[in-house]
Amino acid sequence: MLKLKEMFISIIIILITLVSIGVLKLIETSASSSLSSLASSAEIPLNDTNKNKSISDIPHIYPTKPNGEIYRFNNTQPNDLNQVNETEDPTVFSHKNSDNSWRVDNGKTRIEAFTKSAGTLSEEEMKERAKSWNYDELQKIGYWINPDDWRNIEVTMVFKFINSNTNSTYNANNNKEHDISIVTRSLFHDSESAYSDKNNNNNIHIKDLPHPYYCGGSSYHNNISNEGHVKMKKEQFHVKYNSEDYDSNVNLGNLDNKIIGVKAMVFNSEDNKKVKLETWVDTVNQGKGPYKKVHELIDKGKWGKSMKICGANKKGDIISWGSPDIVIKTNDNVFDIFDMEVQEIIPPKFS
Repeated sequence: MLKLKEMFISIIIILITLVSIGVLKLIETSASSSLSSLASSAEIPLNDTNKNKSISDIPHIYPTKPNGEIYRFNNTQPNDLNQVNETEDPTVFSHKNSDNSWRVDNGKTRIEAFTKSAGTLSEEEMKERAKSWNYDELQKIGYWINPDDWRNIEVTMVFKFINSNTNSTYNANNNKEHDISIVTRSLFHDSESAYSDKNNNNNIHIKDLPHPYYCGGSSYHNNISNEGHVKMKKEQFHVKYNSEDYDSNVNLGNLDNKIIGVKAMVFNSEDNKKVKLETWVDTVNQGKGPYKKVHELIDKGKWGKSMKICGANKKGDIISWGSPDIVIKTNDNVFDIFDMEVQEIIPPKFS
């Protein structure tokens, strides 16, 4: 009987020992696995080439502003009703093509993309929410509607010119080509506007309105034509333009039926006394990059003669304030959109 008890105790001791060894091995294996995982994570190198890329692999030129407002093109439903709503215009996003692009048919196209905080705003809502119509006040406020309106931004558009209403060639008067404009820092372009006399460009007629809504048309335009030329425009109010000639040093060749990427950069100097506009293009790799800067302009407050009509201090004052939307504008082009992005940037310094 005593021997049986001793045998039983011995068996129990052996079992306890085996279990203990198993538990220790399990703990050791788990710990080893965790350490191995940590080591693997630490060893993964940071891919510098991807640091400045968007979720759709659009390369960025300038660093993204932390927590800044971003717009991403919705390829499943471009009229996402959150930041874009062009449902009233059947020519915009009329159908999806077999190459996953979206057709914009011939018409007076105005595609607005808004910040997330603003949402898709009607013209009446923008009139109600505008902080001021006075340019001097807007210089001090810094934005049209919200503090996070787009001001220093990088706009990227990947698209293809299809055709336009009329054939044309490069012309020194710059009125014969068919441009797509990326329009920034504008609020809206109201039909009830101030306008220039057609026979005398300096004779400004101002309608009797509750507020000077025409001042909502202040804007910068980065233009690219189907024949591969670029220029900048400034709208002092709606409708009063100052336009460069096409840059004679830039000839990208005929761009019809070619997928290209275009970037419009608009950003202020550190002291907010100058605005720099840049146009970058990729005509080789269908907007995947690399992009090359082909044109730039610095507005130093001497561009134009009519800014005082909307309360600016100088007749050629800069447009330094942010806007809740950007606009893709064309008057007679058919084109396909493949991708588009708006991101706030940390602007580079310039003098």
